[in-house]
Amino acid sequence: MSGRILCLGDACMDVLLPSFDTLNGRPGQPTAVCGGSVANTAAGLGRLGAACAFCGVAGDDEYGRTMRGALARDGVDVSLFELRPGLESSVVLICLEEGGERVPFLLPRERHAYLQLRAVPDGVLRQFSLVHTTGMMLFDEPAASAVCATLERCRALGVRVSLDLNVRVESLGKDTRLLRRAIDCADYLLGSEREELLPLAQTETAASLATERRTVIARQGAEGASVCTPRGVSHCPALPTEVVDTVGAGDCYNSGFLFALDRGYSLEDANRCGCAAASLSLKRRGARSCPDAETLLKYAGLA
Repeated sequence: MSGRILCLGDACMDVLLPSFDTLNGRPGQPTAVCGGSVANTAAGLGRLGAACAFCGVAGDDEYGRTMRGALARDGVDVSLFELRPGLESSVVLICLEEGGERVPFLLPRERHAYLQLRAVPDGVLRQFSLVHTTGMMLFDEPAASAVCATLERCRALGVRVSLDLNVRVESLGKDTRLLRRAIDCADYLLGSEREELLPLAQTETAASLATERRTVIARQGAEGASVCTPRGVSHCPALPTEVVDTVGAGDCYNSGFLFALDRGYSLEDANRCGCAAASLSLKRRGARSCPDAETLLKYAGLA
């Protein structure tokens, strides 16, 4: 049975600064696009036709209004997306090196708008069947405590939790206690197998993180993704595609996976939808390249 999905977390503007154009002897033109891992996932869910809302904070400024409007046009309920006066919307300056490497800088340097979240009240949580968020919200206050408290209330209320790690656990010097409390609340734990799940598990297999309550989804890049439960591992290879841009592929995977779960598909088919969404997104530039439902299901072989 389908329900409403709440995406709780970050929204920011990505400003892409191209490397110096050596051919023409001048710098490339900057481009501003809407970003943020959780906002990207919400946008994908909206495009797929899922009943989805986004809860986050941005400044009451041009960037904030642009981000709110973009999500609304993608079909996302933005009534919980607060544009707060006195805050500057978070901006990620991304310097594009000639070799394709991206070097990000987060602005402003202090009091980031997306971290000014408050805990979601029980009355609001009861309106949703699942809450999706990201591990990157679980390190800096006030968002870290607010998100962790919200996930713990989800567990008490019977609202399912999807947590995309979106952190490099092995390189973090920060306190991970709130992250681990959030993981304990997760029904679905998603992440890069090599860069996130294996360092977190400290074993040779991401499946060791699976419990009777928690399903682990290990994204494996060009190899596809695996769904891990205590009863075994189901793997879906990456679907054939042309790679134009890898940015946002993980967020598109999340959208496809959660959309299929919401539609009542099995974990195996949801994994295939996630892989299909990621593969389709690779064909286009930009983080918000999730297809519509008809295209996704057809590409996944489920239409």
